Amino acid sequence: MSTDEQVLRVGLVGCGGIARSHGRAYTANPRARLVAAHDVDPAATKKFAEEFGTAPCDSLADLVAQDVQLVSVCTPPGTHTATTIALLELGVSVLLEKPPTVNLADMDLIAQAEQASAGSVYVVFQHRHGSAAKRAHRLLAQGALGAPQVAVCETLWYRPESYFDPDWRGNWAGEGGGPTLGHGIHQIDLLLHLMGEWTTLDARAARIARPVEFEDVSMAAVSFANGAVASVTTSLLSPRETSRIRIDTTGGTLEVNHLYGYADADWSWFPLPDAQTLAANGVDPGRSSGDGTPATAVTDVWQAAAETDVPSAHAAQIDELVDDLLAGRSHPTTLASTRPTMEFVTALYASALEGATIARADLTPDQAFYRHLHGGLSAQRVSDRMRTV
Repeated sequence: MSTDEQVLRVGLVGCGGIARSHGRAYTANPRARLVAAHDVDPAATKKFAEEFGTAPCDSLADLVAQDVQLVSVCTPPGTHTATTIALLELGVSVLLEKPPTVNLADMDLIAQAEQASAGSVYVVFQHRHGSAAKRAHRLLAQGALGAPQVAVCETLWYRPESYFDPDWRGNWAGEGGGPTLGHGIHQIDLLLHLMGEWTTLDARAARIARPVEFEDVSMAAVSFANGAVASVTTSLLSPRETSRIRIDTTGGTLEVNHLYGYADADWSWFPLPDAQTLAANGVDPGRSSGDGTPATAVTDVWQAAAETDVPSAHAAQIDELVDDLLAGRSHPTTLASTRPTMEFVTALYASALEGATIARADLTPDQAFYRHLHGGLSAQRVSDRMRTV
């Protein structure tokens, strides 16, 4: 194989803020070459092309004509489906920013187009690809950390009213949904990736302070096929921002605390205390039976599995995807692998707006929320369901 054949030629569609994370990752990878960019705004195309040294393209066809093998789609969520299908029809593979689509119906349309195309679709869920999440996934699957029992998933962020100034933000048409879909989905996806198949969900959503058509806070209680349960909270009203997942297993507590991306140091493993410590739990409620510091010998199961620290930035997934495509391997974060996450988001809206428990089996094409996360309800009905007083 020649040197040229070992370099993946990449295009990019949608030259806004998140596109620069893709651009920096491709530029830093010696096995990738970002060669073309396109945006519906010619000025944005020109600015991005000058910044990253790419060819500015007037259309998707022009972009694909630059002999690209992969295209990053970084457009607003409401445009993902049409853009991705058009690229698949042109025969190229797509790396699709989150959320992959704004409803399950669109996700299935893309899946149909993928089956008929020479290209494939991958989704940006970079938190799956950091070294610590890979380690956690492997050890949980092996049972080395015990069986999951209780989990907490939190995306507690803050977005001021000005965040919603762009005309595509704050409304169902542009974003497809609120922070559950656009912000919390990263942590939700990682939770499901670690915990396994979810089965039922009960949720509440509230519009408390932001000028939006959907929620600014959501909460869900979810059950898993393995018998575990979890709580999931997403907020855009939380000044001390944090992203956290905690999983309590039969063997201990696994936890990650970070904000927009983690490194290995943001993860901790606290094994089940020794029998003497456990026997003292609750005997004297006014005193702690321990400081929570794990014994070194017992933490070896986590520490011994550590490899090179790879933070969960876009580069973690993009580097892996480039290597996979050049080697002819399957990249794990496929469109199909992310459907449970979109099902979860869909079920959360359905539960919150209908006031009912939703099972994954309920999310069929004839279910109202399959095509719209607002379930076709009127704006007034949505407001009534999300009112907090």
